[in-house]
Amino acid sequence: MESPPEEIVQTRLWFNTIDYVIFFAMMGMSALIGIYYGFFAKQKQNNTAEYLLGSKQMKVFPVAMSLTATHVSAVTMLGVPAEMYRYGIQYWACSISGLIVTIFMVYVILPVFYELQESSCYAYLEHRFSKRVRSLASFLFVLYCLLNTPVIIYTPAIAFSQVTGINLHVITPVICCICIFYTTFGGIRAVIWTDTLQFGAMLLALFVVVILGTLQLGGFINIFKLADAGGRLIWFNMDPDPTLRSSFWLVSVGLTSMWISNIGATPECVQRFLTVPDIQSAKKAVWIFGIGHIIVKLCSVYNGLLIFSKYHDCDPVSSGLVKKNDQIFAYYVLDVAQKIPGLPGLFVVGIFSAALSTMSTSINTLSGTIYDDFVKPHFKFKESTASNVIKGMVVFIGVICLLLVFVVEKLGSVFSLAISVSGVTSGTLLGIFFLGMFSPKINAKGAFWGAIISLITMCVIAAGAQLEIFKGNLKYQSLPLHYDGCPGFNSTGSATSTFYIDADGHDNSEVPWVFRLGFMYYSLLGTIIAIVAGAAISYFTGGQKQPVSEQLLTPWVRPLYRKIQCTEEYECRITKNQIYAIKEVQKMCK
Repeated sequence: MESPPEEIVQTRLWFNTIDYVIFFAMMGMSALIGIYYGFFAKQKQNNTAEYLLGSKQMKVFPVAMSLTATHVSAVTMLGVPAEMYRYGIQYWACSISGLIVTIFMVYVILPVFYELQESSCYAYLEHRFSKRVRSLASFLFVLYCLLNTPVIIYTPAIAFSQVTGINLHVITPVICCICIFYTTFGGIRAVIWTDTLQFGAMLLALFVVVILGTLQLGGFINIFKLADAGGRLIWFNMDPDPTLRSSFWLVSVGLTSMWISNIGATPECVQRFLTVPDIQSAKKAVWIFGIGHIIVKLCSVYNGLLIFSKYHDCDPVSSGLVKKNDQIFAYYVLDVAQKIPGLPGLFVVGIFSAALSTMSTSINTLSGTIYDDFVKPHFKFKESTASNVIKGMVVFIGVICLLLVFVVEKLGSVFSLAISVSGVTSGTLLGIFFLGMFSPKINAKGAFWGAIISLITMCVIAAGAQLEIFKGNLKYQSLPLHYDGCPGFNSTGSATSTFYIDADGHDNSEVPWVFRLGFMYYSLLGTIIAIVAGAAISYFTGGQKQPVSEQLLTPWVRPLYRKIQCTEEYECRITKNQIYAIKEVQKMCK
């Protein structure tokens, strides 16, 4: 189809004074929390136990809110609605993934980590395999944070740029400095409480926008009618083709493996589980987190329907109101809430809150991981000195992530980019933990080289796919986007169509098949490669020679492991008795 006509022109919308006041008030409150916990609270941030774990005295609710805020990033708030608007709502199936992940966390992974009581979940890999495997996993986490955090920071920056006109190169350093400040001085307590504050603001903004948008568009029934007429209600696309952008299988299966890894096999979550007094509290926190996570995701999917219903006949990108698809939801909020002072400001605060919570969590946990796994084994510091070293790392990591933001802006949509980046390392990490927790026969060589093979494979696939996207060879066809309802449409009488389709008729067949693989499958593929390669290498290298502590296996495997041990011990006793009997008979014969 032809491109949208150039004569379509509309008026842009901007922040007002009240919006700015609300926005900067929230940023100031976040900084004040860091000042309080850094300088005035009874619990001083002068030792690693307090700085990283809050002395294990945190309450269930703020920990659950912090977990939810960390995993409901600005990508969820902006990227998901934009994706639904353009490609349909098949992403709703992520609710199935969320339920599976929550159950898996409570009954499979959490008991192992809580019994181990290590501030870094990668200490498990040292106990189960070797120091080398632990270092490799820590490196993967460092790589994940350095690749993912800039995407998280960039997302709200483009929203703020849309509603204010301020260049994102100006606002990004300011916001990052606030985040680095309260994370550096306040430690995990400041991170958790600012997460709770920011998540509250985010939820308030999200629900107000949902309610207001629904009322303005005539209710749920009308919204779903418009979405259905526009082909956006894609509930069960059961096509098994792995090269699609989205399908029921891509979302429900692909995201499950990625979320299990990102929630259950990363220090940023395990660290929070250990801040509560007992395992029952940790399980409650996981359930609250799981339910909250699913609700917010589904709200973001619904927001995609709101956007489409509002602009079903006038695409904002076509009319020049927004420059990028990822900015559509931010513009939508300004459009529907322009008569309610402060609501657009509250919404953008919610977007930034989501980003700040993820960034603060990442750099706080990453600094602790680097210290535990790379610094502590080689340098002996006093507790107060160690705390200062970690704070210095927080600043350094924050600056690196800030600089990488300016690379991210040159890449594709934040939704696909965030999942692709996460998929590179999450599958490999999950594969290592699966090998350790589910089989006592896997040895350190198998785990290490299985992970290496998985990482190299996924790096090649992801980098190759991004290169093909950058060159314009790999594109996904959007659903029809109409512009016949825009002011000024066909004023010259030259228009021959009322809609356009991104990448209409584009053929990806010339792109190598492996680079066409759906980005939601990256994590699953990485997990499978790590498990298969690790198991094969362990088998050919003789398997695990030393007995594995039952504590290092998931509770589901422990009963079977006990039976195997009992059987082996019984067979061993029988063999020893047979040898003794034969020797006695030989003596008698002589």
